[in-house]
Formats: sequence, structure tokens, C-alpha cells
Amino acid sequence: MRNGVYTIDSIEKGQAKLLWREDESVEELMPIEKLGDAAKEGDLVRIESSETDVKIEFLKEETESIKEKIKAIKEQLLKRNQ
Repeated sequence: MRNGVYTIDSIEKGQAKLLWREDESVEELMPIEKLGDAAKEGDLVRIESSETDVKIEFLKEETESIKEKIKAIKEQLLKRNQ
């Protein structure tokens, strides 16, 4: 797995599909238990892996910022269609 920031794209059958933010065509699968029960689709996580360890950090502020931007875009689109 590459080190860097990933988006949790989906969670199915005990696996989280992660998209690497630098190139979202790069997908990785990770058992959801490694991420924890709090993991949700759309969350951003920083993953630093070595041969012996994997460190996972949830980027809560960045996730909330992106969600707010998406919400604003949706509202703008709805206003255009009225």
C-alpha cells in the first residue's frame, strides 16, 4: 500500500475500498476492522505503512471541509434548476 491520504470510497463485506487522493484510479482494499467501527464512506484517512506496521490517522477537519464544499455545490445546483 502506498503512503498518503485516501478516501474511503465504499465499505462492503467487511472490506473498505480506499481511493488514493493523488490518483483516484489507485484502489486499495483494507479490512474494516483495521480502520475501526467509526469509519464511514467519504472519510479521509492518512496511511503510513512499513514492512512491520500500518499507522492510520483520520483527517476529520479535512473531511468536514470537503463535505461542506460538496453541500454548497449541491445547493448552488438546486438553485439553478429552480
